[in-house]
Amino acid sequence: SSGINAEYGQRGLAEATDIAVDRAMMELNYFSYVAHAKAVLPHMIERRCGCIVVMSSLTGKMGAPVSTAYSASKHALMGYFSSLRREVYPYGIDIMTVCPGPVRSAISLHSFTERADREYNQDIKDKGRKMEADRFAKLLSVGLAARLPETWISIQPYLLFTYMAQYLPGVFNSALVSWANQGRVEKFKRNECLY
Repeated sequence: SSGINAEYGQRGLAEATDIAVDRAMMELNYFSYVAHAKAVLPHMIERRCGCIVVMSSLTGKMGAPVSTAYSASKHALMGYFSSLRREVYPYGIDIMTVCPGPVRSAISLHSFTERADREYNQDIKDKGRKMEADRFAKLLSVGLAARLPETWISIQPYLLFTYMAQYLPGVFNSALVSWANQGRVEKFKRNECLY
């Protein structure tokens, strides 16, 4: 088995974000996963078994304003590993993508801003609605034990939003997006917790 979790976040308005941030985000949150998979796949194919676990995000299922580069990198992961899952299935290799929603972690301390040479570095440890890391770990272990191809792990309302984006995209994209996302942009502009 092989697990991958290279992770860096991003906070910034798309129109003000330097293209270097988009490139750096793709390099870390996408190409590092692809490189790792390419390194282990020949061995797994030879053995005709294996499992690659990829840590994506709910933003890989639906975009998040103020995190456009991060969202793009997670969408790229979902596309790549969804395709790879179909390629390696005949070899007995499982590809498992994990899509967490907001989890209380240090990612807020390690996020690009609108410039690649500055970190967001905002400690929001005790703020916002996020899942506790130990709860996430327990739910993750259930998904891994069941060998689920894709696992969504989050608190509400983020899990509901993901289901809506997946199964009711018209409703999600018209009513909910304008209501929920504008609040996130305004909170970012006021330097408030985004969750």
